[in-house]
Amino acid sequence: MYLMSQTLDVHSINRNGILIRGLIILLCAGIINATSVFITPLATYYGWEASAIANVGTTMLTFWPIGSLLGGKLLQKFGGKAVTIIGAIVFGAGLILTGLVPDTAPGLLYFTYSFLIGMGNGITYCGAMYCVMGWFPDKKGLAAGLCMAFNGGSSAFLAPLCAYITAAFNVKVTLFSCGIVCAVICILCGLGMRSAPLGYVPEGYVAPSDGAALSSQYESYPISKAWKTKQFWLQLGAMAFFPSFYLIMFSRFSMFMTDKGIDLAYATLGVSLYNIGNVVGRLLLGKLTDNLGFKKVYMCCWLLCMICGLLLLTGSSVAMILLAYICLGAGFGATNSVYPVMSTTSFGPVYAGNIYGFALLGYMLMTQVIPRITAATIESTGGYTVAFIMAFVLCTLGVICGVLIPKLERPRLKETESV
Repeated sequence: MYLMSQTLDVHSINRNGILIRGLIILLCAGIINATSVFITPLATYYGWEASAIANVGTTMLTFWPIGSLLGGKLLQKFGGKAVTIIGAIVFGAGLILTGLVPDTAPGLLYFTYSFLIGMGNGITYCGAMYCVMGWFPDKKGLAAGLCMAFNGGSSAFLAPLCAYITAAFNVKVTLFSCGIVCAVICILCGLGMRSAPLGYVPEGYVAPSDGAALSSQYESYPISKAWKTKQFWLQLGAMAFFPSFYLIMFSRFSMFMTDKGIDLAYATLGVSLYNIGNVVGRLLLGKLTDNLGFKKVYMCCWLLCMICGLLLLTGSSVAMILLAYICLGAGFGATNSVYPVMSTTSFGPVYAGNIYGFALLGYMLMTQVIPRITAATIESTGGYTVAFIMAFVLCTLGVICGVLIPKLERPRLKETESV
């Protein structure tokens, strides 16, 4: 295993430098949050029927968790530098090759865009985030919150930039530019990434008055041991059930508001407010996990999603619906900062990325199930009430799974293995 076999002078490594490199990598990786800036213009450029590429984006999001799972495995085997460079190459190649797809073969997008970008981006995301978190066992929430804020917020300026390049030239130039620039930046940053050594304790760290040790000072559990614990299955349940309101609403923001007779301009504003709430929630609530623990913050996320659901179900004004979008952005967005802390706290830092990837399979399953059930219930009932009731139940089930995760008593590392 990489972390146990490496010899590394930790005093020669600036962990803040690792953090900055990781944030830049995750900023570039966040471009996939703006799928429409590529797929819709590409269909227009070639004159493709929408049905030919309708599922390219959702299929990419199916491969993304698999890439995250692989990224966690590569991180533990080869370290932060290797995994971020591998992810950057695959991700960048996917963007470039998407620009080379001939107009006669739109189906190739399921390989270049869905598979390569989904896998490469997932590898990059998981590898960079857990590499960074390994250097901050004392500030796991802050590190996760910063990583998720940069990743989630990047589309706020990358999407308009891509749209500008497409309007000035064409979508193929946009894809080539993004592929080359993202790959080069991520590779250059990846060259400076290093995984923290086993048992890492930051220089100058002062233990709390109760004498509790950092999670890095205990044995880390690999997936072969983790999946036999209730902690793993409760986290998988939390990650599967909690995102229900997001899976129902994210692709239906505009449709939901126009169905209520609200001007489409407000729908665009709603998406912007959702993104702001998402970034702020990831950063602030992520930081709070260091002070309150991930369970209390997870409850805050649940409360925000419940408020969102009530406002969407009963709201009749634009202001109430816009507030609902802010609550959804903050509540769902912050869970992306909570889950990495959840994994690291329970199982230790060494294999946490790989375990997180396996737990993401629950989320991946629900991305296929919940939107289909939502569409069927809306079509049969003519409204969102049944879908929202389903979301209330599933989101509550998710938070119950999260708060019921008991402390896993892991053995303390031997002094000879500590740093």
